[in-house]
Amino acid sequence: MNTTTAAEQLAIEGTENSTSEPVNMIARVNAIAVKMAFPFVAKNDIRFYLNGINIRPLEDGTAMIVACDGHRYVVVRDPHGYVEKEIVVHLSKDSIKHTSNAKHTLDVMSNGSAMISGDVAQPLFIQPGNSLIEGAFPRIEKVANFTGYKEGVNGAVNPHYLLDALTIGKNFGKSIRFFTGDADSQLTFVLGGIGDLECFGGIMKMRESFDTLPTWFPKPGEITSLDDI
Repeated sequence: MNTTTAAEQLAIEGTENSTSEPVNMIARVNAIAVKMAFPFVAKNDIRFYLNGINIRPLEDGTAMIVACDGHRYVVVRDPHGYVEKEIVVHLSKDSIKHTSNAKHTLDVMSNGSAMISGDVAQPLFIQPGNSLIEGAFPRIEKVANFTGYKEGVNGAVNPHYLLDALTIGKNFGKSIRFFTGDADSQLTFVLGGIGDLECFGGIMKMRESFDTLPTWFPKPGEITSLDDI
């Protein structure tokens, strides 16, 4: 009577031998940078790569954290961040509860696991499943352009997007400045006073115009100044 070998038995049971690759850390960035970027992440967008946070290594060895939903974007540079290769990471809203401390970090492993770690490297939150999103994240450098920009706000801007920018400035920075070109160019904001982190972002303009008073508004009378009222 013939008997199966150990290798054949493994094949029958569907448990073929495989060499498991070692798991190593591929990114570690400041948790505050993640919290700053999170409001700008797309929600359930068919462009699946926008539903995560892009983490890129820069030429100077630092890390750049980017989020974009197609209407606005934010860029944060972490001078102490580590990124082995460019990745896009999906994080749930629950993870953001643990990102208020500058000593906490987002750690991403080569097998797709991601966690928010405390100041002594203990995991505070572990993202369920594989957090890595496949796909090419858009090059923000093709959009971000400050040439010819002047300080101030010009053109129609979504107030909710403007509020998110102001909220970042309120919660993390000591100042926020706005720059814009013409009425159609993006509104750019720059944050100051956020420790070692650097942050700027852009908001696309809305195609609306209010250059003159509406036709239904009464014609002006003899009063030309509020002092005359």
